[in-house]
Amino acid sequence: MILRFVRWWVVLAGGVLLGAGLCLHGQLVVAGALREEVQGTFFLWRGVGQLTFIFQDEVTQTALWMNEIPPPVMRESNAASWALIVVGALLALASPLLRRGGGAPSRR
Repeated sequence: MILRFVRWWVVLAGGVLLGAGLCLHGQLVVAGALREEVQGTFFLWRGVGQLTFIFQDEVTQTALWMNEIPPPVMRESNAASWALIVVGALLALASPLLRRGGGAPSRR
């Protein structure tokens, strides 16, 4: 009974970590796309956008914010997302390998 409970929690923890890693990775992909759009914009238009930041729509404001994130932070976040994905997948896949209860093995 306890082993079944432990297996359930290991699968749940693995799924949560896997989902968190995938969510973080998706957010990083969107942030990278927004950064590329801002970097590809003519520098004077970027300057005008930053000067008139408060008057911009939410998508433009978000893109300008994403441009301010340092590249080392993006790399570390990407590494963290992959670590969460790998650990979550290992936990979820390893849960069936937990030993079943049932006493000592019989010798025949």
